[in-house]
Amino acid sequence: MTAPADTDVNTADLRFGRIGFAVLTVLAAVTTVGAFTTLEFGTPARPAPGFWIGIVSVATLALVVTALVNPRIVVDEVSRITRADAVAVAVAVPLLALTPSLLTLLGLTVTTALSCFYWFVLVTRTSVLRSLIGAVAITAGIVVVFIELLQVPFPLGALTGIR
Repeated sequence: MTAPADTDVNTADLRFGRIGFAVLTVLAAVTTVGAFTTLEFGTPARPAPGFWIGIVSVATLALVVTALVNPRIVVDEVSRITRADAVAVAVAVPLLALTPSLLTLLGLTVTTALSCFYWFVLVTRTSVLRSLIGAVAITAGIVVVFIELLQVPFPLGALTGIR
């Protein structure tokens, strides 16, 4: 027996959903390759600055590929994807593709602040003041937890000289 929501999803919606997941897969793959080609990794016993970034990028790629091949995930809620959703994904593409390179140029702190601000203002359309507050709070939290408490060796920014 078919649920009413299942009959509302047409072929064009399914194709749009699959294209969306395919784009996310490509972005995750580009980010993973970027992390592995631009950052030093070291070993689990002596991690270099790119170790955790590489692990997160591989995990993201695995999750997106899992979502792509799982037909239930692709079908669920696909009819709710709107043009605004597609625009938000398109606006996020440069940020996702450039993050590994930005980490080596600007360091974790500056990259996190800029990425959060970009995400809030352009992707989620949050006001500039709230975006600034959110970016500063998230950056401070990440610096305290990962750099200060856990001593994770993130790369120094070539342009900024800070982590």
